[in-house]
Amino acid sequence: MKTKKIIVLFLACILSFSLAACGSTSKSESSSKNKKSITVGTSAIFKDILEQAKPEFDKDGYTLNIKVFDDLVTPNTALQEGSIDMNVYQHEPYLNQFNKSKGTNLEKYGTGVLKYFMGIYSKKITNINSIKNGATVTIPNDASNRARALKVLQSNGLIKLKSDVATPTKLDIVQNTKNLNIVEMDVLKLVNSLNDADFSVINSIVASQGNINPKSAIGYEDESESNKYSIVIAIKSGYSNKEIAERLEKALKSQNVKTYIEKRYKGAIVPLF
Repeated sequence: MKTKKIIVLFLACILSFSLAACGSTSKSESSSKNKKSITVGTSAIFKDILEQAKPEFDKDGYTLNIKVFDDLVTPNTALQEGSIDMNVYQHEPYLNQFNKSKGTNLEKYGTGVLKYFMGIYSKKITNINSIKNGATVTIPNDASNRARALKVLQSNGLIKLKSDVATPTKLDIVQNTKNLNIVEMDVLKLVNSLNDADFSVINSIVASQGNINPKSAIGYEDESESNKYSIVIAIKSGYSNKEIAERLEKALKSQNVKTYIEKRYKGAIVPLF
């Protein structure tokens, strides 16, 4: 009889724990869906744009917290680990390549919010036809931007790539008539590299942030290519609070942000709305 009572008490405890756990999960999911304060990761390049979107987002009790990272990897690892809710700093090809190489499960939300272009910049050369044999050029070292930069060199007649490679590397160069010395580095270091390199392939946002007139490039990316690289809002797959993601997208596409971008960046960034 005593054993029977112990079993009954044990089962009651298990049932009680299960119900409490379910209640806790339900409460947690509900809290996530109703969360009105979010932290968005970004790079220094896009910090000011998010700050312009903040007043539009911060209405009716909502709060947008902006966390700035100093590299292009940590904002995605932080999103995967859950220390931030979303990030805004990358284009979809970079996001897809990051998932593939790092095993993360991140995805874009909505459509792109803005776009930019890549150009060939130099402090030593004023005309692309003046590039000498053996010149040193710096390009980004991450897979998607490296491929993009190599395509810029190709479209400007400086190299030729294999035609059947979606994300080319230097190993896919089949013709380099000027024997260019192609050096890869972090995208945020490209502007400073112009002090030593002959020229560099830099995106217009980074150029603008580095006090370079984005329209001073001696060679440009094909527009059909730049259209593929719009900046997106990234979330973790399965993110339940789509309403707040929509709110962020709407804030980033507000007239206040558009006016600021057009005035501040003078063509380096194009709002996609």
